[in-house]
Amino acid sequence: MNIKMNIQHIVKTAFFLFFAIVIFSCNGSKSLANKGDKLRESGIHKQAIEYYIQSLNKDRSNVEAQVGLRKSGGEVMSKSASKFFQAYNADDYQSAVHTYLEMEKFENRLDKYHAEVTIPRHISSDFEIAKKKYLAIEFEKANSLLAQENFEEAEAVFHEIQLIEPSYKGSDLAKLKEIAQLEPIYRRGSEFLDRGKNRAAFYEFKKVVNKNVNYKDAKDKQDESLSLAQFPIAVLKFKNYSDNTVAAAKVQANAIDELLKNKGPFIKILDRTQMNRVLNEQYLAMNGWVEGSGAVRTGEILGAKAILSGKLLSVKTITGKPSLTRKKGYKKVQEKYYNLQTKRTETKVRYEKIYYNNFYGQNSVTVSFQYILVSSETGEVLLSGIAEESMTSTVDYNTFKGDVTKLYPGTWISRSSKSPSDRVYTNRSRVNTFQNKFSANRTLTNTSELADGAYKKVGNAVSKKIYTFNPEQ
Repeated sequence: MNIKMNIQHIVKTAFFLFFAIVIFSCNGSKSLANKGDKLRESGIHKQAIEYYIQSLNKDRSNVEAQVGLRKSGGEVMSKSASKFFQAYNADDYQSAVHTYLEMEKFENRLDKYHAEVTIPRHISSDFEIAKKKYLAIEFEKANSLLAQENFEEAEAVFHEIQLIEPSYKGSDLAKLKEIAQLEPIYRRGSEFLDRGKNRAAFYEFKKVVNKNVNYKDAKDKQDESLSLAQFPIAVLKFKNYSDNTVAAAKVQANAIDELLKNKGPFIKILDRTQMNRVLNEQYLAMNGWVEGSGAVRTGEILGAKAILSGKLLSVKTITGKPSLTRKKGYKKVQEKYYNLQTKRTETKVRYEKIYYNNFYGQNSVTVSFQYILVSSETGEVLLSGIAEESMTSTVDYNTFKGDVTKLYPGTWISRSSKSPSDRVYTNRSRVNTFQNKFSANRTLTNTSELADGAYKKVGNAVSKKIYTFNPEQ
């Protein structure tokens, strides 16, 4: 019996909700339609149409909204038709064409609501005449702009023609538009190439080739600019002035790895094996730092445009084993007692002074590296600097024998007596920070791992300087 009553209750509730939604939608739709009617009666048809459409979006069966939309839509279409004829008779084909296109959009919009507002057929035939004349004028205008090498404006006109009639003049229009679009980029690339700005030229020709690989000789010029822009770099064995025997090699490995990942289309890192075929390891070790004429000679031998040399100046390691410090705090204690006045058992809170342990320690490694990039064509220093990077590991945690969730930060003078300067800090943020230290990390990263991280950061810093360097600027 109870189950049957529950089902009946659910059905009645669902029906009530559905009925309420329908009533609300109808009322909302009717209110919007009434607003549309008032605007239509005042001759404000465009705004009235917006209200009718909102009304029908809520309730498509609202007859008043449909009638109002048809009447206001007819008025707006009639005014647009008059505007079209006025422009057409004045040979203002541009205005006539754009007016008609707006009428088409309007017709399509109202058609979704079955408003039966359509463009008169005789206007459509006049539009075809106006369109033909207007496109002919615009096509001639675009060609004239193209002849004057006003490429940007020409492209804009060709684009408009395509929007109005995509198939106009067949493939000729698309080709002319492409010329208007690509020719200024092609010319800019050619200018860069003539000025020796080969990297800039490469990117301009790349834009052209991405659009049309067969445009003039853009592909050949792209290849030429790339060939001229390529910048082979020989990386000599870095010298090591630190106590760590493997540090320089690790910095070099990281730098080369990062360069190979980010070198782009221009930088070429000469293969170490190929270099060894030309220069023996003893020569490279002796010349781990090359400047001036030495760089020129080395570059000639290796076929490099630049030589990257480096000196690992120092690796400073600081080891800080976690040390213990006893600190003061409070423990929250809740005690129950019988209140004689209220005759009820109540709870009072007090804060008990306690000691807890804090452990703090820190390991750190700082790597200092000097680098120099020298032109092997002129002996000129292209880039130089010192990259210094650090890696640090810190532990800062608390310990306490007992329930740490009841502990609070604070200060006190004496554990056995009260003092005006005693403080318990109950601010939520401060308490959370304090309690989080009881579950904080307790393991220091060893210096060997930190050193590897520092070598990587130094290698990344040096490589970034190299791959963002543009020798043509």
